Amino acid sequence: MRILDLAYILALGAGLGLGSAHWAVAGRPALGKVEVGAWMAWPRSGGRNIDPYMRAHLARGAHLPLGSGEGLELVAERDDDGQPLDGLCRYTLSGATPTTRGWTLGVTDADGLPFRLPLERTSFTDAEIVRPEDGQMVVSASATPEAGNWLPLPVSGRFQLRLRLYDTPISSQTGETRAANLPRIQRLDCR
Repeated sequence: MRILDLAYILALGAGLGLGSAHWAVAGRPALGKVEVGAWMAWPRSGGRNIDPYMRAHLARGAHLPLGSGEGLELVAERDDDGQPLDGLCRYTLSGATPTTRGWTLGVTDADGLPFRLPLERTSFTDAEIVRPEDGQMVVSASATPEAGNWLPLPVSGRFQLRLRLYDTPISSQTGETRAANLPRIQRLDCR
């Protein structure tokens, strides 16, 4: 009977240990995360003092973080009202972009991988966007084409918006950044 008890305890311990390890590295870790409005960032993910959970997350996937002096990646999974981003809806991204040498704005699936969209366009750069007179950024995001700066979305399902800022001073001051300094994500309507 003692052997059965010992085998049960070992199996339970191994199952809980492996399950908790998988849970800890399956998604982006909560340690080191900074939230600014709808945007999230992990500013230390490309530095020397990276925590072991982020290191395991990066080793497990195909993610390559920007170095601490290179820039910062911001990820949005929700709009400014807290609703999950969905391909069935139309969105407007508008407002200021932080001081930076350059930026890209792209759409990826929930795991951070690019979509295979019919137009083969999944991102904008700061050089491609047409700005209004006030210099603010205005981008429409939807599954159907729209006039102006249009970012194609998948026909349905969840997605993420990724704003990569290159050579920006906020990479070391993310916690001090306000939501007013980043683009707003507003849901217009859904099909």
